[in-house]
Amino acid sequence: MPKSREEHAAQWDLRHEDFNDNDFLYDVYDVMRAKSAFAYTDTPFLTPDAGGSWVAVSYSACAAILKDWEHFSSNPTPQGAEQLPGDIVITLDPPRQQKFRKVLNPYFSPGRMQQLQPEIRSETDKLIDEFIESGAGDLAEVAWRQPGIVFFKYLLGMPVGDVPLCIELTDTALNGATEDVRSAAWGGLYQHITDAVVAHSEAPPTDDMIDVLLNAEIDGQKLAFQDVVGNAMLLVQAGLETTANAMSFAFHYLATHPDERDRLIREPEIMPYAIEEFIRFAGSIHGIPRTVTRDVELEGHTFHAGESVQVNYASANRDAAEFPQPERCALDRRQNRHLGFGAGVHRCLGSNLARLEFRIGVEQVLARMPDFTLVTDTEAKFHGNSVTRGYRTVPVTFTPGNRTC
Repeated sequence: MPKSREEHAAQWDLRHEDFNDNDFLYDVYDVMRAKSAFAYTDTPFLTPDAGGSWVAVSYSACAAILKDWEHFSSNPTPQGAEQLPGDIVITLDPPRQQKFRKVLNPYFSPGRMQQLQPEIRSETDKLIDEFIESGAGDLAEVAWRQPGIVFFKYLLGMPVGDVPLCIELTDTALNGATEDVRSAAWGGLYQHITDAVVAHSEAPPTDDMIDVLLNAEIDGQKLAFQDVVGNAMLLVQAGLETTANAMSFAFHYLATHPDERDRLIREPEIMPYAIEEFIRFAGSIHGIPRTVTRDVELEGHTFHAGESVQVNYASANRDAAEFPQPERCALDRRQNRHLGFGAGVHRCLGSNLARLEFRIGVEQVLARMPDFTLVTDTEAKFHGNSVTRGYRTVPVTFTPGNRTC
């Protein structure tokens, strides 16, 4: 029997089967925020030994924690450590974290993203070409494959043929049904990335990110091998999962809201606002862990050293105190300081790339199949009771078009 909103709010467990209903999950967040900026759950978040944690659910609390790395560290507790080895940029704090980011920042600069636009558009068109002549296809294939192809081929330096396997392993590692299944996928992904790093180390130098990590020096020392593997593994996860989920949501939303779909075609000038709104509204990420380094008071609550806090981006992005009519997907929303990419020193390193992939994906679908709509005899598959959330299938029909080549 499903639990009530109040029961879920009292003991938040993102993997609960009730949360395959996306609207219901946000109803639970409404209840949580109405009670306090913080909730407590005994349910471990990422690993079975992590123990209980606080959950920040209001926008103001989440933003404050993300910007206060001195009290809320990205370095996990030993019990809550993710299965990533070595010094990982996402689990470090300044000043070392800033030195790590300096190594990778050039690969995500606005200038480099500008140069990548033709390639991203071409790769998106190739995916659409696979079904454009038939008048039917699955837009989740575009959402899930495009970011991986672009990232592997033009930045990371791994074979494009590895994308399907890495998507499967990453998705299973984060969202698999049991801890055993998730652990096995983590192990498989780690081994695959290890093999890729070994191959890079034995090959002639290149200009991709794995090679840069292999040759980077921080404080006069090269990175340990496990640091290279761990950061490459993190980049693979971040480069595949979050953008794909958000884009899949946008395709589903437009396929089920033809007036909004047509408006984006008529008013291309609102596209930048629409992309930001999709990121806010889709809620790909529902928790990022932080560890309290020393006692601190925030919004009337005292946190104690060693406690764990989950920063819930998705709940924050539906907080009416920050966003008027937060339950509405407003494609022309101007004031939109969403936390979809985080905030503070750990703000998403690849946000420029994610925005660009997302925008071009939507633009090309609208340009080449402007009347696409969700099929009526097959249900879109939404994967909800998991750490990241999105559509695994978005079957659509449309007027057939021509291939680009």
